[in-house]
Amino acid sequence: MEQRNLGSLYNLRASQIARVIGNDDYCSRQNHFAILIGDKEDKPVNEMFTSHGHECERYGVAHVMIATQLLVVDCGSDLLGPQVTIKEDYMSTDDTIVQLSCTPDGFIDERNAVVEIKSPYFKQEDFDKYINRYLPQIYFQQYLVRRSSRKNNADGTYFCIYQMGNTKLYYIPYNEDYINNYMLPKIDEFARYLLKGSLDKDFKTKRNSKESFIYNGEVKYSECI
Repeated sequence: MEQRNLGSLYNLRASQIARVIGNDDYCSRQNHFAILIGDKEDKPVNEMFTSHGHECERYGVAHVMIATQLLVVDCGSDLLGPQVTIKEDYMSTDDTIVQLSCTPDGFIDERNAVVEIKSPYFKQEDFDKYINRYLPQIYFQQYLVRRSSRKNNADGTYFCIYQMGNTKLYYIPYNEDYINNYMLPKIDEFARYLLKGSLDKDFKTKRNSKESFIYNGEVKYSECI
């Protein structure tokens, strides 16, 4: 185990942070840990869904700009700049580093806002459920952007659900309680176990600590009309 981890770099990405904090419906914390250290293989990505999402991102960005009358920059276009990945070395030993990273779909710097676009392959009608699925990613992005050198305080995120005939845009403000008291303690625990290289009985899971994976605080967001 120690020999395998020599020189290891673990990247906890925004797109998978729900797994890290135990809020992913399809991959548990312990399974994601096993994937990261190489004990298991991750399920293959559905290229059809991924391709659809990438193709629709620019339309989602355009919708945000029209709705807000503000410029979205660093959104992956030739004119407005490539997408920016924000990275931070979070925790390390002499031979292992745990890194945090995110690549938002854009920024509205004059509003201190992040932009995130989702283009579901299947039509969504329960928007509250859909938003809650992505809250870990959204809050994690806000946390990293606020800590970065970018002149953007990440006071909130414009979250666009782009789908033909029923596109929705929401504003989700920074949630300090969720980030500091719910999300970060789980990231911290997960990172420390990555540095150790293995799990033990004290590692929190939904099986041994179900209540700790339920956020009881207030979650605020509003639709942009």
